[in-house]
Amino acid sequence: QTLAARHLLAGERVPAARLTLEFASPTTFRSSGRYVPLPLPELVFGSLLERWQAFAPVALSPELRRFATEMVVVSRYMLRTRSLPSKEGGLHIGFIGQVTFSALNRDRYWLSVLNLLAHYAFFSGVGYGTAAGLGQVRVVAERPHDT
Repeated sequence: QTLAARHLLAGERVPAARLTLEFASPTTFRSSGRYVPLPLPELVFGSLLERWQAFAPVALSPELRRFATEMVVVSRYMLRTRSLPSKEGGLHIGFIGQVTFSALNRDRYWLSVLNLLAHYAFFSGVGYGTAAGLGQVRVVAERPHDT
C-alpha cells in the first residue's frame, strides 16, 4: 500500500489532528532570501508540499500552504539551536528536537494531507540542505498520556 493511499484513502479512520515531528539533524529554512531557524507550520508543510509535488504521482492542493499558515499551530516544542557551516564560510543557525503541530480545523481532507506529508518527511527531509543531510525528520508516535 502506498503512502498516499494509506493517508488519503483512510476509510473510517479519522486522521490525527496533532502530529509530533522529531528533527534529528539540524534544520533551517530559506524564506524571502533569509534563513529561518524556526519550525513554522507554513515553512515545514510548505517545504514538504514542494518536495511531494516534485516527485509524487498524486498532486496535492497548493492551498495547503494557506491552510498551514492559518489553521496549523505549534502546540508544543522542545528545541535546541545548532550552528551550520555555510558555503560562504560563515554560519547558519538551525534547530534540532521535537515539535508538535495541531490543526485548528478538523477537516478530514486537510488532516489527511498533513498526515501524509508528515510521514513523507522521513523520506524527503525538510527545509534547506537536505542533500547534505540536514532536515532529517520522523513522526513520533503519540503516547496516550500525551493527549
